[in-house]
Amino acid sequence: MKRCFFSIDVESDFDKKETFHGVESLVKILNILEKHNIPATIFVTGNVLEKYPDRVKEWAKDYEISCHGFSHQFWSELSFEEREKEIDDFLSLYQKIFNKNPVGFRAPSHLIDEQGLKILEDRGFLYDSSILPHYPSFKSPYRGYKGKAPLLPYFPDINNCRRKGEMKILEIPVSGLLFGIPLAGTWILKLPLFFYKLLLLLKSPVFLTFNLHSWDSLNEKLLEKIDKILTILEGKNYQFLKGSQIYIKKHESLS
Repeated sequence: MKRCFFSIDVESDFDKKETFHGVESLVKILNILEKHNIPATIFVTGNVLEKYPDRVKEWAKDYEISCHGFSHQFWSELSFEEREKEIDDFLSLYQKIFNKNPVGFRAPSHLIDEQGLKILEDRGFLYDSSILPHYPSFKSPYRGYKGKAPLLPYFPDINNCRRKGEMKILEIPVSGLLFGIPLAGTWILKLPLFFYKLLLLLKSPVFLTFNLHSWDSLNEKLLEKIDKILTILEGKNYQFLKGSQIYIKKHESLS
């Protein structure tokens, strides 16, 4: 069974902290998902949740709402106490709106480490989806890529989160296609559609992620390509799952 984790990071607009045009246009991406009947996980920042509580509650009717930090600050630049505050502030707001806790997390720019995972695990998160397990060698280094890791969902090692271990929190790696090429908004916009067709013809990974940002909804050309790539993936018989569903499937495979 080939599986795909479709997720959207919802935050302020790219390189802008004050505007949220992508959030306000997110329905364009959600309409594509509805067309293909695809479940998805939406990672929202606390800033978005604070500014658009009713809109996020509307999304929650059809999609899983998870945590993307409170302020979208990079965790590599925060102290242990600052990281804890980011999470605790988000949890407080989320509980006030949904009367429950979020189950998933994604770190801004994929900057997670063992300390960060332990904070999440201690607060009852079921899964994290931050680690990039591979990245194209021909591309300039990306700050979120810290070396190879398992390509399939795994329980991390508390001493090395890029290895399998005994932690209770599940890592859902942000796995891409052949050569580590991501199924992500910026890449999809730059690469021609036939290139993705070719990659999937050469090798269809058992597990991959399809990752967008809220501000991807502002680009009509990109939206058209997203629609077509989803059709290709459906033709390859991919099953789309939310983060919590992947967590359940992992536990079922261990029982």
